[in-house]
Formats: sequence, structure tokens, C-alpha cells
Amino acid sequence: MSPLAKIHYPEAFNGEYIRVHWDFEKDLKDILEKSGLKDNFTSKFKQRLKHLNDRKRECVRKRDWFEKLKKEKDLYSIKFKDEKNVRILFAFIAYEGIEYAILLYPFQEKDDKNKSQYSYDTAKPIAQGRLKEVLNDV
Repeated sequence: MSPLAKIHYPEAFNGEYIRVHWDFEKDLKDILEKSGLKDNFTSKFKQRLKHLNDRKRECVRKRDWFEKLKKEKDLYSIKFKDEKNVRILFAFIAYEGIEYAILLYPFQEKDDKNKSQYSYDTAKPIAQGRLKEVLNDV
């Protein structure tokens, strides 16, 4: 399977800069289908993807949508402030001389307690593992 897939869920996005880990869309679908947020989320998701696609690494200047994770060399987060607090962890990688943003892992930030099922501390190792998988395949 290609490590640099385009986005197809919840709606196709045709930007050339953004790709996803092969498990990303399944995880996002699980979150959205169970929560009933798909319709509301889709428009916000497209806005953030367009911003990331256009601004690339400068996306983090829009702090209410993006952040560079502290104590993490390569991880960033896309933020959706709503009742489910969906977060998408991503990284920037180079593949065949071209830089991409790769969406690694979506989760719901419901809890800031360390190692809670819904915390960054639980999500970051998953995203780092996926980043290693992608880097090993590119």
C-alpha cells in the first residue's frame, strides 16, 4: 500500500501537499460516524486542509486551528474546538524531494490526564509509530 494516500473521507480533497497514513481515514470515520458530527465536521475539516495546503509550515500561525506540539520534534496538531474536541496529529515529511504534510492520527481530546484514552499523551506515541511506518515505506 502506498504510504502517501490522498484524502477521500469524509470528502475528497484534491490538494497536492497533504497525504494520509493508510489507517487515518478508518480512524476518522470511526470518530465521526459514532459522534454524529460528520456534516458539521466536514466543512471545518476542508477549511483547515485548504489552509494547510496553502500555507504549508506557516499554517501554525493560525493558532486557533494549528499547533506545534511541545516536546515533540516532528508532530503538529489540527484542532477542532467543538463538543468532541477532535484533534488530528500530523507531520511534515519529504518524499522523492517533495515536502508533504501527512495526517497520521485523529482522536478526541476529552481528557488532559496523562495516559487517558482521550489525551495527547496516548495519541502521540500512536502518531509517532505511524510516522515511522511511513518513513520506512518512503
